[in-house]
Amino acid sequence: MQVFRVVFAVSLVLCAFSLKGCGSATTSDSQQPASSESKPPASTTVASAETSAPTEKVTAETPEPVDPQAEVKAVFEKLLSIRTEPDPDEWIQADKKLIAFGKTAVPTLKDAMSHTDSGARELASMYLASLGPEAKEAAPVLEKALQDESPFTQVNAASTLTHFPEYREKAIPVLISLTEHPDPNTRLTSIYALGNLESQSPEQLNAIKAAINDSDPDVQLAAIKVIGQMGEPAKTTLTDLQSLIDNTDTSEDLREAALSSKSQIEQSQKK
Repeated sequence: MQVFRVVFAVSLVLCAFSLKGCGSATTSDSQQPASSESKPPASTTVASAETSAPTEKVTAETPEPVDPQAEVKAVFEKLLSIRTEPDPDEWIQADKKLIAFGKTAVPTLKDAMSHTDSGARELASMYLASLGPEAKEAAPVLEKALQDESPFTQVNAASTLTHFPEYREKAIPVLISLTEHPDPNTRLTSIYALGNLESQSPEQLNAIKAAINDSDPDVQLAAIKVIGQMGEPAKTTLTDLQSLIDNTDTSEDLREAALSSKSQIEQSQKK
C-alpha cells in the first residue's frame, strides 16, 4: 500500500513513431499495357453509369457520446492494479491521466470511497485531497472516511474537509490526533494540513510545536516551516527553535529552517 504514496523521480522517454501510408502505386494510361478488349466510347460509359447506378447519399453516422466516468474508472482501476509493484513510467502516465480529469473524476472517486478494498479507498482519498475545494461533492463520504481503518485515508479525508467550514470542526481533531501516528507520512500530512488553516487553536499549535522535535527529519522540517508561517501566534515556540539552532547535532537544513522561522515570528511581533 505504501508504494503509490511515493513520488517517482524518473525521466519519461517519449517515443516517436513514424506512420507510413499504405496503398498501391498508380501508373498513367500511357504506361498501362494495351488491352485486347475494345472499350466503349466515354460518352456511352458515362450514360450507362448514370442510368444504371442511382445516386446514393452518404450519411455520416453520429458517434456515440463518450462516458467520461467510464474513462476515469478505467484509469483508476489501472492505478489500483499496479499500486503495489508499479512500473514508474506506467504509473506516472496513468497518474497524469487521472489528474488531467480534474473535477470530472469526483463521481468515480466518490464511489471508490465505499470500496471494500482499503487500497482503493486510500487511492481515491489521495486524489480527492489533491482536488481540494473541487472535491466538495464527495464531502459526505469523506466525513465517513474520518473513521476509516486506514490512517492514510483518514488523513487525506480530514485534509480535504478542512476546505469546507461545515466539516472543519470534525476534521481538525482527527488531524491533531494523527500528528502522533506511528507512520511519518501520516504525521507529515497532518502537520501541513493544520498549518494551512487560517487560524490555529492552542490544541493545533501544541500538536505542531511537539513535531518540532519529531524523530523523523521530514516531519521536523514541516513543523518548523509551518511554525514560521504562523507568525506571532507561534511566539511560544521561539525557545524550542533556539534550542534547535544551538544544538550541534541539528542538521544544516533544520538549522536554516529554524533560523528562518524564528526570524518570521520575531518580525511579526514588531508589527
